[in-house]
Amino acid sequence: MVKLTVYFFIFLMFIGCGGQLQQLAVETMENAQIALTSANAMGAETAAVTSLRTAEEMLASAGNAMNAGDAEQAYRLALRSYLHARIATETAIAAREEAGVGEAQEQLAASEQRVAEALQRLEAIKAELEASEKL
Repeated sequence: MVKLTVYFFIFLMFIGCGGQLQQLAVETMENAQIALTSANAMGAETAAVTSLRTAEEMLASAGNAMNAGDAEQAYRLALRSYLHARIATETAIAAREEAGVGEAQEQLAASEQRVAEALQRLEAIKAELEASEKL
């Protein structure tokens, strides 16, 4: 009788863990989808195509695994999908920031050129003033 109770308890734990694993897989798939949406919003479709496509493919595979009843595989694939989507997001953010730095450097160079030209004009005016004072 004790053995039967122990086996029944283990069976209930297994079923409970299976349900928890399914819930975890579903939540991870949802998080991966949110991360993909974020990656797309940040411009990953141009800045991080490979990571983005990998994330999309892994999420699709996670859905297939879940439909086949393999919650553990679905969870693993969804987690990898989420991580690839985050990589795509961060890559897109980095590309955007680099573009901003490039623009700022161009603006700085143009400003430095304008300052140099203004200093040259100032020196020319000073020279004219000194020449006119000698007259």
